[in-house]
Amino acid sequence: MISDKSGSITRKDLLAVLGGGILAAGAGARIAIAADRAILKISFRSSIKRLDPAFTISSDEYIATQTIYDNLTRLDSTLGVIPGVAESWSSADSGKTWIFKLRKGVRFHHGRELEAQDVVFSARRVLDPKAGSPGRRAIGPITDVVATDPLTVTFTLEGPFADFPAIMSGTFMRIVPSDASQNLDQKPVGTGPFRFTEWVPGQAVKLTRNPDYWMPGLPKLDEVWLVSYPVQAAEQAALSSGETQMMWEVQTSLEPAVKKLPNIAVTEISSTGFQPLVMRSDRPPFNDPRVRQAVKHAINRDLVMRFVLQGHGSVAQDTPVPPSSAFFTKVAAPPYDPAKARALLSEAGVAGQLSLRLFASNERAGCIEQAQVIKPMLEAVGIKVDIQQVPWDRFNAEVWKKETFFISNWVGRPTIDEELYPYFHSTGSWNEYNYANPEVDRLLDQARRELDLTARKADYAKVQEILAADGPAVICYFSNYISAKVSSLEDTPASPLKWLDLRESRFKA
Repeated sequence: MISDKSGSITRKDLLAVLGGGILAAGAGARIAIAADRAILKISFRSSIKRLDPAFTISSDEYIATQTIYDNLTRLDSTLGVIPGVAESWSSADSGKTWIFKLRKGVRFHHGRELEAQDVVFSARRVLDPKAGSPGRRAIGPITDVVATDPLTVTFTLEGPFADFPAIMSGTFMRIVPSDASQNLDQKPVGTGPFRFTEWVPGQAVKLTRNPDYWMPGLPKLDEVWLVSYPVQAAEQAALSSGETQMMWEVQTSLEPAVKKLPNIAVTEISSTGFQPLVMRSDRPPFNDPRVRQAVKHAINRDLVMRFVLQGHGSVAQDTPVPPSSAFFTKVAAPPYDPAKARALLSEAGVAGQLSLRLFASNERAGCIEQAQVIKPMLEAVGIKVDIQQVPWDRFNAEVWKKETFFISNWVGRPTIDEELYPYFHSTGSWNEYNYANPEVDRLLDQARRELDLTARKADYAKVQEILAADGPAVICYFSNYISAKVSSLEDTPASPLKWLDLRESRFKA
């Protein structure tokens, strides 16, 4: 918190300080322009804690690093793979070896040109087990990465992997310079469209236009601020007053009110985001599959979806694979059956004995609401539930992958491998369930190497069937992505992955 002589400075004062003291005020001056500079301020419910792409773990951090750094590849609006700083790529050995050719003349923010060795450095620091990057198992089965010449990088994989170019567009494979400071959180250096300028921990990150960006004429904005508003009412008021120009995510309960704001455009698209009810399968009581199945039968997924999302989403079947995926398989998730749930608890010898703390963040839209509607369902079958509300920062530090029973929050992923492997393989970086099923491991490993599409679909279908019946998650819904911005902000498309590409964003005159 910044302090002045009288105490703490307000968030509005902070924005004025960062903006050189000139802030658009009132509903009639929604575009923040200081000295003819186009400035975009985006609000988030949580605060950014990390700017080193190898260690980011939340959506706001993903967006911050997306603006500062570049990747070998990018995803278009249909999630198709397109060139990033790699102008082309090819495979050898049926997809076991991947060769990327880099663009010439791409410069880091500190002035040096991007070279193949920087890509090697970026990949190896994520892969290094001593570094502890959460992306180690998420960037593919890499066995080696080398610079074969200054503009060519060659990756060798454990086996064929058709999704590899898409994986290179991900958050952990942002490219950092090999001569970068060890503290990229405080001094991030990339080749992206915006340069890091200033960071007030817990409140705001300020980024400025990169005049040497490799894409001609881009970016169009002069500054981007990523600002934290933990209180929903304050976030909505900031958009209404012109203090900010975009809400990255609008909670479903606020959507009707935000829609009524003058000169505000609300966008809603289908998304692959999900919020699993996590059961740690390596600990009592959930190390007994009968208890996991009892919880699955106790929950009415359709009712949860309608209560939490109020029509802004679709029912899921306990797996992260959305119906829009080419690999989606309709499976029979355990139906809502309280009598069956009570019978399973009796069979497991825990009927009337379970009292659980259910953790959920009050800074991620939908998590608390899901906990509130699930609680009476579980208590109806004899499982007492004590809801523990925690802020997102504390959730990540003290709850995630540590507690036994909690509601997590995830954006979608661009490939089927990323939708399943990191979460449910026993070695997965995001296996918050500590789930270890040898058959699931075998199928996921096999599907990674499989080049025949029919055989690959069959492997993933079996995984979905196992997770629906035996898995450690209750996934009730896929939530639509709702965002809001001033009507004058153009060329800022919404992504089903909730990513935010600001390269072409601009304010119309």
